[in-house]
Amino acid sequence: MFFERLQHVQSNADRVMMYPSSMLFDPEAQEGISDDAKLLILARDKYNIKLTPITIQHRQGSDPTWADSFTKLLAFNQTDYERVLMLDSDSTLLQNVDELFLLPPSPVALPRAYWLFPDESTLSSQIMLIQPSEAEFSRVKSKIGSAGENDYDMELVNQMYKDSAMILPHRPYDLLTGAFCDDSDRHRWYLGNDYEVWDPVVVYNEAKMVHFSDWPMPKPWLDAPDNIVREREPKCVMKEEVEDCSARDIWHGIYRDFKERRKRVCDTSPQERPEANAGHQDRRRRRRP
Repeated sequence: MFFERLQHVQSNADRVMMYPSSMLFDPEAQEGISDDAKLLILARDKYNIKLTPITIQHRQGSDPTWADSFTKLLAFNQTDYERVLMLDSDSTLLQNVDELFLLPPSPVALPRAYWLFPDESTLSSQIMLIQPSEAEFSRVKSKIGSAGENDYDMELVNQMYKDSAMILPHRPYDLLTGAFCDDSDRHRWYLGNDYEVWDPVVVYNEAKMVHFSDWPMPKPWLDAPDNIVREREPKCVMKEEVEDCSARDIWHGIYRDFKERRKRVCDTSPQERPEANAGHQDRRRRRRP
């Protein structure tokens, strides 16, 4: 899914997918037996992707949802590239983000989790600009090895880089779908000031990446019960005696777009296009010269 978006926004960087090696042992294979293998091959050929088989970094913890989340940190070991832009696959890319590769050197750059303001100043690992190196990967491996049962990728990144990371602006690079349902305080935290008025149309049009985070809504590839959708969807508001439903329409539109693209891109029937995020995470790379 993400690679289809990268192609749509005409990104110029290399596209690399790290995927569980059990899905396809030979990344250059021309035929696959399982649906996963067929989709990987089709994605490789359709979206010009380099397939990189990896071993999932699984750890038992208190929440099985995030048990494999350390896998994304393998991006620190992709030393064929000067920089790697790691993008969580439960997101949608809205605009080209190639400009991030032009930022000054830093081991890692990432936004703050604005939705945790003001109580916490926490880094978000949903989008990370990484400068791969053997030294940094060694640090990461050591940290994974000593992680506690309640530690996952976001906790490790904060433990290692909270005081040294380059900060990316969460606006426009890390908008949550839940922002369209939030109250005025969280709107202010996203805007970053007290003088702008929350306008969902403006926010959406300037956003470059939207992350599906909308509890209790499930991730967009799962069907949401109607009662949950009705409970969570943004409510219409009155503005100058006119009912404004733009937040609700945008929110539904983001989910609808994902489902429609998934049906178009990821259908497993032979005549359809491939699934672009069959691996654990999606990656955007700039190759070393």
